[in-house]
Amino acid sequence: MIRVFLVALLLVPSLAAADRVTVKGAVLEGTVKSISGKKIVMKTIYGKGDLTIPTADVTAIETDAPFHVFRADDGQTVGPVVGITPTAVTIAEQDRGPAEIPFEQVQAAPRDAGEDANWFERRPVESPWWSGYTDLSFASFDSSVHTTALATGFGVRRERGPNRTRFGASYLRSTTRDEEDDPDTTEVDESDEEVTGNELRGFLRHEHDLTARFFAFGSLEAEHDGIEELALRAIPKLGAGYKIVDSEDVLFSVDSGLAYVYQKYFGGDTESFLAAAFGAESDVKLPFLGAKWDTRADYLPSLSDWTEDYFLRGETALLIPIYEQLSIKAALIDEYNSKPADDAVSNSLTTLLGLSLVY
Repeated sequence: MIRVFLVALLLVPSLAAADRVTVKGAVLEGTVKSISGKKIVMKTIYGKGDLTIPTADVTAIETDAPFHVFRADDGQTVGPVVGITPTAVTIAEQDRGPAEIPFEQVQAAPRDAGEDANWFERRPVESPWWSGYTDLSFASFDSSVHTTALATGFGVRRERGPNRTRFGASYLRSTTRDEEDDPDTTEVDESDEEVTGNELRGFLRHEHDLTARFFAFGSLEAEHDGIEELALRAIPKLGAGYKIVDSEDVLFSVDSGLAYVYQKYFGGDTESFLAAAFGAESDVKLPFLGAKWDTRADYLPSLSDWTEDYFLRGETALLIPIYEQLSIKAALIDEYNSKPADDAVSNSLTTLLGLSLVY
């Protein structure tokens, strides 16, 4: 009996400190992780995993820890959440009383992780506009040669108001065997047995929302690929896009504009052309394991000879969380250059499997 009483005493503080969300008359207890005008993400005390609740279904909310609500006017409201409607959230500011903030003014609303939290837990409050990732992967691809390699990459994103900026870079170092080697030949020329290739790619893209759906964009991509004998490929683009689907769980957009494709191969040969730029992008949060699926495709046909001179690139990646910010990442990247170097093939296919640290 005494043991039961002691256990109850230990449980009471934790239950008292729990956040409470009322959904259609039912009170749920746990930890509110994020708040928006569309949904509330909560980790309940009743089981594992996160629960996603439509904000429209929530009739009351109380959080133990304060939230930092960053507004469009550069202001910040800090305090526990004490109320919510489909259009606004109410914060209990210290020494000021409740403050109702319309969701249309909310730029970011991260939860205060506390002074003892690590950097990953503090980052949403200290850098609410920024996010990023770092990858380490094993790669395998077929082009002019069959290659296995190790790859690393990183990317950062800044999103505030109508502006979004992304920057990223990746590096791949590989040891390969030339596909032209005769597999039936027992004698191998040591000079042709292995080829070390280096691939370096970077990109910068900025988008500005003109309306809720339409946006303008500008981007720059650059690539060096030793295996494809490509000294430099540079592609600046400028255009506009439209968000076909824009929700908390799904983003699907298309864009078009003009691009300039410049390619310089080993040996000094160059090729350049003005191209139309057609692109599509999707970011989908899958309804299992907290997985996320990202895809980007670009088609750049020459304005002067669109059937014979063009460049295609597609990339898709699946991320499955395994521990807090750490995820398994599987990616597929395909590039097609209609006019490759003399000793290279048009298509280059890369598969990646590794880990991604998201922050």
